[in-house]
Amino acid sequence: MMMMIIKVFYTVYAWIVNIALWSSGYFVSIVSTIGIKNKEDKYNSIERKFTQISFRLLGINFDVKGLENIPENEPVIFVSNHQSFIDVKLSIAAIPRNFSFISKDILFKIPLLGKYMRTSGHIGIRRSDERNAYGTLNEVVKKLDDGKSIIFFPEGTRSESGELGKFKRGISMIILRSGRKVIPTAIMGSREYLPKSSILSNPGHRDICFRFGKPIEFPKVETEDRELSVDVVARVRSEVSKLLYN
Repeated sequence: MMMMIIKVFYTVYAWIVNIALWSSGYFVSIVSTIGIKNKEDKYNSIERKFTQISFRLLGINFDVKGLENIPENEPVIFVSNHQSFIDVKLSIAAIPRNFSFISKDILFKIPLLGKYMRTSGHIGIRRSDERNAYGTLNEVVKKLDDGKSIIFFPEGTRSESGELGKFKRGISMIILRSGRKVIPTAIMGSREYLPKSSILSNPGHRDICFRFGKPIEFPKVETEDRELSVDVVARVRSEVSKLLYN
């Protein structure tokens, strides 16, 4: 009973901290980008700083290894496992690189949040709409061509058991169309902190581990090659799995 009370109070505190820091960061972003046409990088950098502060206030302990594997001065594709609702925010705090992520388009319809996400360069998708998905593919490739990194969670949903799920094949299309290096990424500990089956954070599990593997390169291919596509998905998933379990 006592542990449940602690979780409730900690979760309320976490929401207050996150909302307060996000709102403050948004305000700073608006003020500091007055007169600037391209606001993405500024918004991303400010969000990283304020997100890092929020996690310090929540007592989150980061153990990040493999940063030397992230190439400098070029956009890359981070491909990660997905265990918790907060994986994106954790990635923003841990990855020293501005990046865009793909999210359900319904979030972009929330008045304040949606505008913020669009200005930050994040991308909405309706997964049930193939035409929309193809447009998203082109938008992601353009982001990479313009020098912006991307993070993907190709399982498509959070893992309830913690085991690495199947990767959706759409990730291979972006990898092959863009010709960019892939950085396999493993997040460990987020499920214990905030599992899919709960709305309560667990302050007893605040150690989060990030592992970045060595870059993987694939040929740039303009037309779809199913055999190559299957090989890309299998290879990338294998590298993420090694980071998780070895």
